Amino acid sequence: MKTKRTTKYRLKRDEMPVDSLEGNCYHFGMFGTDQRIADRFSRTERIIVHNGDCLEFLRHCPDELFRLVITSPPYNIGKEYEKRLDLDLYLAQQGEVIRECVRTLSPHGSICWQVGNYVDKGSIVPLDTVLYPLFNNLGLKMRNRIIWHFEHGLHCTKRFSGRYETISWFTKSDDYTFNLDPVRVPQKYPGKKHFKGPRAGQYSSNPLGKNPGDLWIIPNVKSNHVEKTDHPCQFPVELIERLVLALTNEDDWVFDPFLGTGTTIIAAILHQRRGAGSEIIPKYVSLSKRRIKDALTGQLRTRPMHRPVYDPIESGNSLTRPPWKEATTDEGIPLFQDTEASRKSTEG
Repeated sequence: MKTKRTTKYRLKRDEMPVDSLEGNCYHFGMFGTDQRIADRFSRTERIIVHNGDCLEFLRHCPDELFRLVITSPPYNIGKEYEKRLDLDLYLAQQGEVIRECVRTLSPHGSICWQVGNYVDKGSIVPLDTVLYPLFNNLGLKMRNRIIWHFEHGLHCTKRFSGRYETISWFTKSDDYTFNLDPVRVPQKYPGKKHFKGPRAGQYSSNPLGKNPGDLWIIPNVKSNHVEKTDHPCQFPVELIERLVLALTNEDDWVFDPFLGTGTTIIAAILHQRRGAGSEIIPKYVSLSKRRIKDALTGQLRTRPMHRPVYDPIESGNSLTRPPWKEATTDEGIPLFQDTEASRKSTEG
């Protein structure tokens, strides 16, 4: 298994914009402000945004080119960029794209397919489970089924609200790229030591951090997110950064067949990879190009990859205090009593 380490571009603290110190990161351009954004494939390009169908683009790509194919395809739920189809027809269309992605995937490459649930008359169909046979039948091997957990979304009234989606990670062979060190996360107990054996008294944890595991808690892009655009289903950059750093090396090609707002290419170029993608809706093509240019010139704001998830209670947000616990009558008598206090009062 290939384990070449990559070096993340870093700025000294006194070189960083003030806003990035507060958690909203500006990125300085990696390739210069005049970097070309091509619209058709060429091996000499670094950034390609194709305005059109991904199958049309892929037909012009050679075999075994991309080190990473990563995308979040339409979920067949009737968004503006898709037509709701019978599930079998949807899977057939996905199968066409997946076959071409596998053809163009490097022998050392990975495919990451990020999906949620298809809902049919109130019944849930986990898309990753019905898509799995398409990958398996093409000889790919699943390495992880990653759970992406987030806190915000639609509130359901007849079932528990959905707060996760999945990333199915497949490889084309057993000789695949995997760089763990760039994506390690802080240890829970960095001061822990071995208590017995030949290493007793020595620190037991890796000083670079621990493996992030297969449950990733990363905020989704909703109204208050620093990366929010007009797109209804937008990738957070940090989600793709983790996969780009782990599954590719510098100068490798990263491809997204359903590009959306350009997040995959942004994550790629911020870490010295080449990025390509296809998008059929012109307004999102324009949005992608604008965001990519902002990334190249250092104007794009993103949520830093290792920033802790916001905790409103720890932050002292006043909205975390239930107003009904503070409501009183004109005489100052509480309108609502604490449940535990009420129970003890009744028992007494």
